[in-house]
Amino acid sequence: MALEIKIAAPCSEKWEAMAPVGGNDRQRHCASCKLNVWNVKELTEAEVRAMLLKAEGRVCGRIYRRMDGTVLTKDCPTGVAKLRKRAMAALMMTAALFLGIIGIRIGSKRDCPTTSDSWFDRTVGAKFYEVREELRETKTFGAVINEFWPRTEVFAGAMIAMPPPTPTPPPPAPVVAP
Repeated sequence: MALEIKIAAPCSEKWEAMAPVGGNDRQRHCASCKLNVWNVKELTEAEVRAMLLKAEGRVCGRIYRRMDGTVLTKDCPTGVAKLRKRAMAALMMTAALFLGIIGIRIGSKRDCPTTSDSWFDRTVGAKFYEVREELRETKTFGAVINEFWPRTEVFAGAMIAMPPPTPTPPPPAPVVAP
């Protein structure tokens, strides 16, 4: 069953401003509330469930939730499959871009400066994001781009585990008098 987590009290503290705990990106310490904040994206679903059951009192966490409401975890099968698709698409786009740049470079008469960071940032990196966001709004490529690079929302704050929904019984059938 899919993991359902809600942020009961959103927090405005920045993840980057918190002190790392344990030398990894799974947990940080918040100086404001004096609690450790968990990065759910770096935990498996079993670890998240165990953490919520073991916790007594407040648990703070940072979650990534897709537009369909699914919370991303380290072992999310949907996320892993999409990551593979995204990696393959990125590899293909990189290959096409590389071949295109080589073709442009070979056909170019003038010499342009190519310092690694500034050249990449100025031409490839910035243009890729700009074009991707423009194409996201089109009917033709929007669905494809949203499939490979879905927009995610980042939330942080006190977490509560939501009980699984209980099915409602159907209403009783009306009795017809003979």
